Amino acid sequence: MRGHTLVELVFVLLLTGVAVSTVAPAARRQRDRTAVVGAREAVVGVLSEARSAAIEVGTASVRLTVHPPAAELWVDGTLTRVVRLDVAFGVSVALGGTATAADLAYDALGVGRVASQTVVLRRGAESADLIVSAYGRVRRR
Repeated sequence: MRGHTLVELVFVLLLTGVAVSTVAPAARRQRDRTAVVGAREAVVGVLSEARSAAIEVGTASVRLTVHPPAAELWVDGTLTRVVRLDVAFGVSVALGGTATAADLAYDALGVGRVASQTVVLRRGAESADLIVSAYGRVRRR
């Protein structure tokens, strides 16, 4: 006899379905975790770029917005880079308090001016925090 019976094929498909259904939630959580960490690191990159640009040019700032979730780099009054966090990573942004936008400015020494802010990036059940101190230092949490 060659081949497989219908019962054998149904049994294999049933076992495959059970295996996939147990792995899918963990895979979804991992995908969400990767997205929020990637978004957090993208914001850290924009902040680092702003500090470097401020040292070179004299002033730079980062504008974080909730709607749409984005980080904008402004160097000497000119918009030079925009990272759309919802498009690139599928995350939402929450700022400290009820703020819908925050401006994090850096001076010619690369020191933050009025830069104190907590940024929470979320996707699904996963979240990643970014704390920017008053001097512009960044701490990941």
